[in-house]
Amino acid sequence: MSGRSRGKYWSASLLKRRGWTSELIRELLPAPHYIPRDGYSIRVWDKEDVRAAERDPRFAHPAGTSAGASPSPASPAPAARRARALLAQIWDGTEQGASLPWVLAGHYHAALLARLSGGGTGGRGVRSTQASAWVGEFLALERRCDSKVLPEITKNFLRAGCWLGDHPDHPLTQEVRQRYPQALLGAAGQVLADFSAAQPEADAEALVRAPGFPAGQLLREGLGMVWSVWYVPQAIRTSLSLLIALNPKDEYPEARAMHRRFILHLGGTNTGKTYAGFQRLIRAKTGVYLAPLRLLALEAQETLLDAGVDCSLSTGEEEDFREEDTHLAATAEKLDLKRRFEAAVIDECQMIADPQRGYAWTRAILGVLAPEVHLCAAPEAKQLLIRLIESCGDSVEVVIHERTTPLLCMSHPVDYQRIQPGDALITFSKVGVLSVAEDLRQSGKEPAIIYGALPYATRRKQMEGFLNGDMEYIVSTDAIGMGLNLPIRRIIFMETEKFDGMERRPLRPEEIKQIAGRAGRLGMYHKGWVGATQDLGAIQAGLEAVVPPLEYAVAGFSDLVLQVDFDLLEVLTQWNQMPTAEPYRKLDITRYIAVISKMREMGFTLTREQELRAANIPFDETDDALRELFFQFLLRWQRGEAVEQPGLPEDEPTLPELELYYRKLDLYFSFSKAFGCPVDEDRLYDARERVADEINEILLHRLRSNIRFCARCGKALPLHHRGRLCDGCFRRERKGARFLTRQDR
Repeated sequence: MSGRSRGKYWSASLLKRRGWTSELIRELLPAPHYIPRDGYSIRVWDKEDVRAAERDPRFAHPAGTSAGASPSPASPAPAARRARALLAQIWDGTEQGASLPWVLAGHYHAALLARLSGGGTGGRGVRSTQASAWVGEFLALERRCDSKVLPEITKNFLRAGCWLGDHPDHPLTQEVRQRYPQALLGAAGQVLADFSAAQPEADAEALVRAPGFPAGQLLREGLGMVWSVWYVPQAIRTSLSLLIALNPKDEYPEARAMHRRFILHLGGTNTGKTYAGFQRLIRAKTGVYLAPLRLLALEAQETLLDAGVDCSLSTGEEEDFREEDTHLAATAEKLDLKRRFEAAVIDECQMIADPQRGYAWTRAILGVLAPEVHLCAAPEAKQLLIRLIESCGDSVEVVIHERTTPLLCMSHPVDYQRIQPGDALITFSKVGVLSVAEDLRQSGKEPAIIYGALPYATRRKQMEGFLNGDMEYIVSTDAIGMGLNLPIRRIIFMETEKFDGMERRPLRPEEIKQIAGRAGRLGMYHKGWVGATQDLGAIQAGLEAVVPPLEYAVAGFSDLVLQVDFDLLEVLTQWNQMPTAEPYRKLDITRYIAVISKMREMGFTLTREQELRAANIPFDETDDALRELFFQFLLRWQRGEAVEQPGLPEDEPTLPELELYYRKLDLYFSFSKAFGCPVDEDRLYDARERVADEINEILLHRLRSNIRFCARCGKALPLHHRGRLCDGCFRRERKGARFLTRQDR
């Protein structure tokens, strides 16, 4: 017998599930067929023969069944369908009210009928005593109902359904006829009361009367689960769709009402694109400059002030607002979307694809209120930016900026001990920067030091030392690649890999070009050179590679999410799952979820607006000390106590301690501004300057005492490293010890 023919037959096990017994099979069905399977044969019967036999009265009402006994050979499917018809008749013949308990009772009734319609109630072979007990439990719901055990009670009632279907004249069945609607009504009333007590913020009326109410889920999991799993997500998505447009550009109606002219300045590093934007900004009556780094915002403010333009400053860590200002220099996140400007300059617009911060550039480009907007970006951002601009109905002019000083790759690796004045050595870790700087200093070379964790005031002092000739070299991380205009002759890569927070990986072409482009400052050098201490081929390949165009812009959520009257975490989760138009991608909201969840875990009771405000405060939540300080501030604020400025570390603090303290000051300022706490800005400024000076002093004169070196190979150890050996020497020492132990044996 072929495999195709097996679909015409049913096995004995399947017949048993349809209600057949061995006696009925022998009595009503012809001789079976036999199908070979795995070395043995199984009995099967033709489907048509089975269906014809099930229409026989002897199958539906087997002999030997009395009104008070369980009909063991009965088929569950016909019996369940008879029970369904019975309950439907009872409900349809009952006068029902329009109250909420009646509506909920109707949902329970619909769920019971749906379960009985398929016959899958598992009630075959139920004894009269058991059926009576189950039905009695159900009818008792009229007087009292325990919401916790209601699913089990209804499940048992369904199991008794086959019995009711087979005994239409039994007294118990007659009692069901009389009390079935009232039992459901009593249960519904108690369920509503329990639900309202457990979730007073929930709108039970809207929930129960909602179209498409999932009655089956109600029966299985209860009203609370229907609320949280079905209604809330649906209601949130509906509210969000009414408040927030599918296309992010439509979230900025004031900007859409303007006709804006964009000038797109495209070019690599050191091509003068930002300078071109600045010239227009200086001439404008009002203007705004947006930067990726607060140091660039500070430089922009100083440039505009030097040009006679009254410019304020706004970053996440500092504010300098002037009463009669006409211009604003700010980090991208701090743009005021309600303020109008004559001209805007948005720098480093390729950041629009950054998963964490890209939303700020998307928001600025779509929403800045300026008739003339200058965008400065790397070439790979061209098509994406044009697409966004044109989707807004604005015009765009593209200006290509070329390097006037050629950028050349060296032909041989460089010995970093033989570097020349104007060279910048690039490594990708703080420890690497400090150890290389100390090595150079020991050989009589004085380098400037730049890395990401360095306070901005200290970074500026180091840059000034290089600019005025006190320091002839730079040792830096890739922090040098973002907008810092320094008179660098050569960029020397000491590494061709970096740890990006997730993994150690090769440098991407765009990263190589961004950093390498700092070489050969216009007006000082005729050429810019790029080299490496090792793997020079990887650097040359990166310089020659074509960077693929950006594919998407990151879109963030607006404050409109606060208008959705549900839990903030639920709202953010549903926002993240909603579709968005191309070419946008949603902001990674992991940080928001983590911070808000932790606040709730710690017992803070904040409004949704306060929770979002707290989650927006910029600090490294993965740092234990900063996270603890954040929650200390939040606790004091919630208690109505003063949020005090952190004190300076005692004795003689180390470099890591001073850097941490500077970040604590930044957190103090950001928290105080977010929650309206008074700040003694003069005292804060003095503290920042003292820390910056102390760090600068360490970098200049006490660096070696702040670095620990491996006792065996002399390699600089990480600042928080435990032990006297680096990891490599430690492994080799352990391996040698194990070898000697084996030899002794």
